[in-house]
Order: sequence, then C-alpha cells, then structure tokens
Amino acid sequence: MPHALFLIDQLASGGAPRSVIKVARALNDSGVRVTLIALSDRVRLPIPEGVEVHTVPFAPKGRWQKLQRYRLHARRLDAFLEAQGHRYDLVVSNLHQAHQVTTRSSLADRAWLCIRSDPWQELLSNKEGWRRHIKQRKVRSLYDGKRIIALSSTNLESIARIGSRPAASRVIPNVLDVARIRALMAEPVVPASLQDTTYCLYVGRLNFRQKRLDRLLSAYRASRVPHPLVLIGDGDREGVEKEIEKQGLHDQVLLLGALDNPYPYMKHASALLLASDYEGLPNVLLEALACGTPVVSTDCLSGPRDILTGELASGLVPLEDIAAFADAIRHSLESPPRIPDDLVEAYKPESIAYCYRALVSE
Repeated sequence: MPHALFLIDQLASGGAPRSVIKVARALNDSGVRVTLIALSDRVRLPIPEGVEVHTVPFAPKGRWQKLQRYRLHARRLDAFLEAQGHRYDLVVSNLHQAHQVTTRSSLADRAWLCIRSDPWQELLSNKEGWRRHIKQRKVRSLYDGKRIIALSSTNLESIARIGSRPAASRVIPNVLDVARIRALMAEPVVPASLQDTTYCLYVGRLNFRQKRLDRLLSAYRASRVPHPLVLIGDGDREGVEKEIEKQGLHDQVLLLGALDNPYPYMKHASALLLASDYEGLPNVLLEALACGTPVVSTDCLSGPRDILTGELASGLVPLEDIAAFADAIRHSLESPPRIPDDLVEAYKPESIAYCYRALVSE
C-alpha cells in the first residue's frame, strides 16, 4: 500500500487545512495510507478515520532561534521522521511555513510543495522598493528547482512572474465533495421567506483586505437590482455593518453570520458574488456551481479564470471595474448562463486522488 505524507502549518482552522484533510480522506478512501504532520500543536479539525496525525511543533526562544527558526524546526522534523522509521512514497508540503521547513529538511529533494494561494499577491503585493526586491529574491530561491503543485494555472503563472523555475509542476485543484454538497443543499433555509425570494449571495470571511466586501457592496448597489443581498460568514462584522450603512444599503443586505451548512442558501440564490483581490482556488465558486447557481466574480489572482470558462465567463469581471461587476450581476439575473453537467467532475474526490496517486511514481 502506498504511504503519503502531508505536512502543513496547522490543522486548527482555515480553508487550506480543511482542503488538505479532504485530500487525505480521498487518498485514504482510494487505498493510500496517509500521515498528516502539523508543524504546530494546533489540531482542532476532525481527522478522517484511518488517517494518522502527528504534531511536530517548534517555538523559538530568543532572537537567534527566531532568525534560525526554519532550520531548527527542520532538525526537529528530521529527528521525528527518523524515530518513526517510515518510508513515504509521496511527500506533499502545504503552505509557506511548511515549505520553508521542508526545504531545509531531509525531505527537500523529494517533496512536492503545494501552493494554496497566489504567491505574488500573498507574499509580495504589500512590499515596495528594496523590501519587495529582497522578498522576491527569497521567494524565488525557495521555489527554484523544486517540484510544485498549484491549485490553478494562474498560481503557476505567479511563480513564473516571481522568477522561479520549478523542476516540475502540476495543477491539482482542491477536492469538491459534490455528493455531500448536493445532499446538504436539500435542507431548508432560514428564514423560510428566503426560499421563495430572489436574492444574491456572498459566502466567505467578512473581510476587506482580501475579500473586498467594500467592492462587492459598491457593485451590488450600482447594479440597482431589486433583490436583497445575503452575506454568510464571520469576521469583521462591525466593519461590514458600517460599510453597509455608509452605502445606504441597510434595508437591502441581510447578515446571517457563519453557518455550518450554507449550501441550501447557494441552491436558492440567483447568483453568488465574489469580489476578492486574490484567492488560491475559490472553493465557494465551485460549490455554488455544484448547487446549480451562477457566479459573478472578479478576475482575480487566482482561480476564477480557471473555473469560469465558456458561457460561464460572462460572470468574470475586471478587478477594479465596479460598473462591469454591476452589469454582470444584472446580466446573470436576467439571462443565467447554462452550467455544464460535467463541470465539477474534475474536482470530485476520486479525480483528485487519482492525480495525487500519479505523483507516487515520479
């Protein structure tokens, strides 16, 4: 039986840890033994039955250890791996901290580094001048000559923009559990009045820096559609409420908070809206499409362009064009695009497991 090792910063919260756990479950179900190693002691997410999980934390003490934290953490990881004595047929390291540690460890030459967000936007967009130059050189060095997995083709374009030349690269998207989503979307929505109401929907963190809810609210207001906007998610609720008030939308926007099951709301929505500056691969777009709901999204780095192709590309709008976003909202409500029946096939657990299993022989 092949044995796969997945390393990640933490398994406590966030989209990336949840996505890694879904991959682990898919591989385990396909007959691969899977071990997860969290590089912190933060493990709060449910781990699938049959998947091993270990923690190898390192907390630096003092300035010198902080400066050498990745190398020292790699030493601790190597000691743990030696004590375990396992041979791994596939090693996948997820997220930037894990990449830093893995590339300084005994796993460096055979690990695949999985990039789960846009590296240019996440690591360099907030730097300018010599700071950006230094950071870019470090990031380029980190990924040069390495084996890279990206969630989308635009992630790989970002790596090239930084100047890195990977030894090998593969695009493997996140797992989309279509069967589970379609079972859950049959549950009722609350309040029940929404079930018979035409509305637009946002699902995600209430966040301005990445998710740009200010842009989303501006485009919704500019669209002048007579239907309410429903927001599902937690985060900066107070900031969002202030922005809603500022834009005069308090009678048109409904904040429902975080929900364990947003899929019924996706099913009954007329359009799902996303106004992000950047993403890794926005699962929420795939989830909405699996529920049969059209999507309007900024053409951000990265992912929407990979998902919204063909007729669905009418829902893809330039990043800073509020008028185009507003037009796309109106068009989506008036003339919904046809969602291909096979659109989500490539994202099903068995498809993603096949892609990872193919790396075992490489």
